[in-house]
Amino acid sequence: MQSVKRGIRFKIPNTYGRFLADMLSPIDIASYSWFVGGEESYRVKNGDLDQPLFPGETEVDGETFSHLIHQDEHYLIFANLKAFSKGPVKDIETYEAFRDSHCDLALLIVDSTFVDMYCKDQQMIESLYTHALSRSFEDVAYLTDANDTKTSLTVW
Repeated sequence: MQSVKRGIRFKIPNTYGRFLADMLSPIDIASYSWFVGGEESYRVKNGDLDQPLFPGETEVDGETFSHLIHQDEHYLIFANLKAFSKGPVKDIETYEAFRDSHCDLALLIVDSTFVDMYCKDQQMIESLYTHALSRSFEDVAYLTDANDTKTSLTVW
C-alpha cells in the first residue's frame, strides 16, 4: 500500500533572498487569505536586516501577502504561514487539525534552512515538488504518512 503524500520537505540556502515568493510561485498566492504566525523573519535593506517582514501574528489578505514577499529581499529564520481559500483564518497546530480544517497549505521554516510544506491537493504537492527540484533546493522529498514524524505544525 502506498503512503499518502502530505507535502514536501527541502532545504533552502541560509542567506538573503526572495525565497517565499520563489517556493510559492506554483500557486496563486493572492487567491488565499494567510495566517502569519509572527515568527522571526526580516526585510533586507542595503544588505542588512531591517524591519520584520510581517507585522506579528495576524491575518493577511492574499494581495498584501504577495506584495510583502515580492517587494524586498528577506531573511527567514522562523516562519509559520497557513493559506486558507475559505473559512476562518487561524493557526493550525497539528496535522490532524490541518487535515480537518479549511487550511489548504501550511508552510513552516525552521532555522533559516529547513522547509516543510503541507498541502491537501495532491496535484499541488506534485507541482511544488517539481518546482523545488527545478530551483535546486536541497534534499527535496515528499512528506508521507510513513516518513513524517512531526506531531505539530508549528516552528517552536
